Amino acid sequence: MNFLRTIRFNLVFIFSIFLAACGQQAAPITYETVSPGTLKPGDPIPVPTGDVVLTVDGMIEQKNSGETLQFDIAALESIGLVQYDVDDPFIKKNILYTGVLLSQLLDAAGMSPDATIITLHALDDYSTDMKISDADKWPVLVATQADGAYMAVDNNGPLISIFPFNDYPEIDHLTYDALWVWSLSAITVK
Repeated sequence: MNFLRTIRFNLVFIFSIFLAACGQQAAPITYETVSPGTLKPGDPIPVPTGDVVLTVDGMIEQKNSGETLQFDIAALESIGLVQYDVDDPFIKKNILYTGVLLSQLLDAAGMSPDATIITLHALDDYSTDMKISDADKWPVLVATQADGAYMAVDNNGPLISIFPFNDYPEIDHLTYDALWVWSLSAITVK
C-alpha cells in the first residue's frame, strides 16, 4: 500500500513539474506607461485636423477617409503612450523612444481577426512585411518621439517602428533590423 502511495505521489509530483515547465511565463514589462489611452478599440477615430502622420488600410473596420484610416499625431497618441530605452541599431546609441504599442494601434483600427501580416511603408517608398504575431508577442512601438522630442522627417520621423532588442534576446538583428522602419508613413493590414 505504501508502495502505491509513493508511486502516486511521484507521478503527481512529476506531472506538476511538467505542467509548470510547459506553462508560459509572463513576458517582462519592458515599457513604462506615459499616458493611458483615451481612444479605445471600437471608438470612432476622428478625421485628422493636423498633418496626417500615418495611414492604415487593408483588413480594418475603422475608416475615416475613404477606404483608409488616417491619424494626425494627436489621434495617434490618444491610443496611449508608452516608452522604453533601446540601443538603436542604426545610430548606434541608446535612445528613449515614446509612442504607441503597435498591437494597440491595430486594435484601435479594428483589424480583422483573419489578418496575419502587415506591410510597413516608409516615406522613401521602402516597405517590408511583418507578422502580426510579432506585435502580439513583443511590445513593438510606433514611436512618435526620441529622447523626449518629436522627430522631423529629416531626422527619420515623424514615426519609427521600434523593437525592444535590449529586453528580448530572441529578437535578432539579422531578422528584425529590416522591420525597424524610419519615416514610417503607412501600414497595410493583410
